[in-house]
This record gives sequence, C-alpha cells and structure tokens, in this order.
Amino acid sequence: MRWRLGLWIVGVTVLTGAQHVSSVNETIDLVRTAIREKQKDDQIARSLHKWKLAESLDEHTIEELQSEGAGPKTVEELERLRQASADFPKPAEPPRFESPPVPSPAEQNRIVNEARAIALDYTESLPDFIATESVKRYSDERGAWRLKDTLTLKLSYVERHEEYQVLNVNGHPSKLSYEEIGGTITEGEFGSLLREVFEPRSAAELHWDHWTNLRGRPACVYTFRVKVANSRYTMAYGYGDGGARHTIKAGQHGLVYADRDTHQIVRITSEADSIPDDFPVRTSTTSLDYGFADVGGRQYLLPLRASVRMITVSMDTRNEVEFLSYKKFSAQSSITFEGPVEKPPKQ
Repeated sequence: MRWRLGLWIVGVTVLTGAQHVSSVNETIDLVRTAIREKQKDDQIARSLHKWKLAESLDEHTIEELQSEGAGPKTVEELERLRQASADFPKPAEPPRFESPPVPSPAEQNRIVNEARAIALDYTESLPDFIATESVKRYSDERGAWRLKDTLTLKLSYVERHEEYQVLNVNGHPSKLSYEEIGGTITEGEFGSLLREVFEPRSAAELHWDHWTNLRGRPACVYTFRVKVANSRYTMAYGYGDGGARHTIKAGQHGLVYADRDTHQIVRITSEADSIPDDFPVRTSTTSLDYGFADVGGRQYLLPLRASVRMITVSMDTRNEVEFLSYKKFSAQSSITFEGPVEKPPKQ
C-alpha cells in the first residue's frame, strides 16, 4: 500500500466540557448497558466523548465491543480513547472475554501457513471489476475532527492493476486526477498490504496474539512486523501543486485477523515504523476490513472499508473509505454516483 499527503490549511475547533475519568471496565459497562438499552450509535458516542480514561484501552477490547454491537461512531470514540490512553498504565482489573484455548504452537503455524497461501493467491483469484469508492477526509489540530471534503471515485481493477478516476468532490463533478486533488490519498487496498505481510521477500515476523470476535465471528489474531530493509511500503509528502516531493520507504507492524474457520484474512491493522526523523509525517496507521461482496453473481472477499490516519508535524488527518457497488468489468462498464453527499461545514 502507498499513500501521499498534500498540505492543507485547516481551521481549529476547540471543544470544552466536563470529562469523566473512568476505568476500562467502566467504559465496557457503559457501552454494554447502552447496547442492551438499544441506545443509538451517535448517543453512545456522545457519552464516550465526555469521558477520559485513567487506564490504557487496547484494540482487543474495542474488537469485542464492536462484535457485541458497538456502531461505527462508538468505535471511533473508543479508538480516540485508545490513542489518548496509549501511555497510561494497564487496567488494574484486566477485562475478561470468553475465548477458546490458545492453539498449540503447531496449530498456530498451520493457521499462518494456510492464511499465507490464501493471501498470496488473493489477487490472482480476483475478477476484473469496477467499484465506487467513497472517501471522507477529516483534519484535526486540537482534538476535534472536521470534515474537509468527500471524494467519490471510480475504482477499476483490471488485469491485477488498480486505476482511480475522480467522479465528484463534495457532490460536484470533477475532472481532476486523483493526485491533482491533493490532501491525503491512499492506494493499494486490493492485495498489496496482504502481499507485504505474507510474501516471502518481506520476511515478516508473525506471532500468535489472541482470539477475538469480529463482526460476530471468531478470529485468530497475530502480530506482524516487516523490517524496513525488507519493506515495499512507501510514503510521499508534497507541498502543493508542483511542490517538492519527499518519498521514503518505511517498515510496518500491526495485526492480522484470520477467520477461525476459513483462515481468510478479514482485517489488517498496520502502523508505519522506522520513519526518518526529518520526514514530515510522524505516524501513519491503517485499518482495512474485508468482507464478501457479489461480483457477477459470485461472492468474493473484498475490501469493505478502510481508515487511514496520519499525523504530521503540523496536522492530523483521517480518511474514512467505503467500497460500494462492486460490478464485473466489461468494455461497456460504467458507473455513476447519485447518493447523498455529506458536505463539509463552512469555514
């Protein structure tokens, strides 16, 4: 996967209000109670937005709450709390979730080998297709996300190659190329991140981490690390149209989630590492979810959504990507977008 970041001039929104200092288990109780009471997703998210943790919240806890019914806005607030509490002490009482026994080392290796074989065959097994890609781009300087724009793209995947065409920006037709749009853009969701983790040249280190439930199904979770010497992950930073462009190669580490029964990869979370000190981007994280979609009457495991966050020396950006309307590619294929578009607030 690769991405590029252009320079934005962003406004600042400061939110004030009382915050409740809570433990991780209190947070779990809040979310579970709200789900049982059938509170709306945005209502739960607003409650969490007022909270401040005294302990570190981890990905596993968020995964379990998501599987129990936490919606996307709630998960977004939980992720905010996780990042804000990263350096805090671990919970005094670790949360407990039901899970199967830890597999034996031999079984762990078997799962990894089967997942690797499926992942490396992934792009070869995909048909040619087109899809709609919706990208909502946010910026944040002081802890308040602001929607900057919404892009609608036509994604063509033909002969194992991805092409992106901008259909509109904030609901208005655009003839700009994807790169000319500027800001944070990403490419490579259809297999490159999988290859980066599993192909032999990456020499990725994979280790068992935990069981979890993802979208209601059990999943095996492994940590991975690809050293910068073996990595093909590139990052580029440019300053406006025609400005200087700085490109680097970075290492990656994160988590891969394999479905317990099929061993297909259903989620990857990744964070760049070994970033040079003089590079403007300090942190880059990606979360990519896969699910089954119909293409030409057959079901294929394809990206459903992605979240990409980048922190630079001067700004914090987040892209929320959804993949919609998969169609089998043909010479007469066309795609339009007529749905409602959320426009950014006026400056």
